[in-house]
Amino acid sequence: MTGQLRAMTMQEVRALVNAALVDDTVDLVAPLAMSLALREGLRATVLTGLSRGDYLPAVGDAPGSLAYAHGGQVRMVALSPESELLLSAHLEL
Repeated sequence: MTGQLRAMTMQEVRALVNAALVDDTVDLVAPLAMSLALREGLRATVLTGLSRGDYLPAVGDAPGSLAYAHGGQVRMVALSPESELLLSAHLEL
């Protein structure tokens, strides 16, 4: 692999999620971890303690958000549309 890492476009995210819906061998964990790292600045370790209750879906104009533990505190981060799509699909599959 050459060049810098880059976040997937929304079109690429949709294609990956659609592939995961029809093929259970498509794993969304790595793309989700990369999206959360590149877009929201979160460490990959956030995923290890994640549960469905930590995710608050978007409502109207308000973006989806994710609650996560960090240093004994609970923090919230707004999710990009791409990260939210990957996260919601990951939690459903």
